[in-house]
Amino acid sequence: MVEDAILSWNSDHTLRSKVHLLPLRWELDATPMLGRGTAQEMINDQFADSADIVIGLFYSRLGQPTASAASGTAEEIERAMERGAVVGVYCSSAQLPNDVDVEQLRALRDFRVALQSRGLLGDYASPDDLKAKIRSFLERAVSRLITDGPSHRVPGASGPLAILRSEYVSEPETYVDSRGRVKTRQRRQRLRVSNIGAGPAEQLRVEVEPLGEGESPVVDEDMTTERLLDHSHFDIPVALTFGTSPQARVTMTWDEGGQEFSESQVIRWM
Repeated sequence: MVEDAILSWNSDHTLRSKVHLLPLRWELDATPMLGRGTAQEMINDQFADSADIVIGLFYSRLGQPTASAASGTAEEIERAMERGAVVGVYCSSAQLPNDVDVEQLRALRDFRVALQSRGLLGDYASPDDLKAKIRSFLERAVSRLITDGPSHRVPGASGPLAILRSEYVSEPETYVDSRGRVKTRQRRQRLRVSNIGAGPAEQLRVEVEPLGEGESPVVDEDMTTERLLDHSHFDIPVALTFGTSPQARVTMTWDEGGQEFSESQVIRWM
């Protein structure tokens, strides 16, 4: 539901505001690596400590403690507040399961009490309720970022004019038979990379990395284009099979004004 709310916000605002929200989760966006610190330190370093907006969701568990906090999620929330990121925390008000872990529930309640002295917590009764409340939160969160600017951004740094978005597209292909009748063929399946920004992306290179078990469905080895104009898109043919990984990380790298930019997004093949 949170990702649905983010995608909904992007659909309504990205083109006008030139702001695109990218949902990140440790399950999909943390790269496994050994010898570089604890698991939580890796998550912090790879993306948690650079997030502009942090959303914490809780049901009946707080999670396992880390070296410096009551849980990994609690540590990310604490660090985000310390560096001035926009933070929203929502706790479920739905009925608890019969097999609830009492110790975890107590730890979560203690954490909630500690947070209540530092701001206003949210609650949600159902997935649809959560989606609506997250959407409302994003309106205020992005407005604050645009006004104040993210605390970790380097003063004077300029971002790209191009804003790239990847998505899976499946559309029926129509044709006219020998009798002049319009018919529909098998659906055309594509990975679509769109530039919804205000400037062209030069020398665009696209890479697809399967997430989880399975292979990439991309069938076209050439995933490059010299120039992707703003308000245009670039299609890459795909073929889904039983061996296709259900999700993939799409990394788009391009040049703009002599500078290289890169954007990674996770998509689902539906």
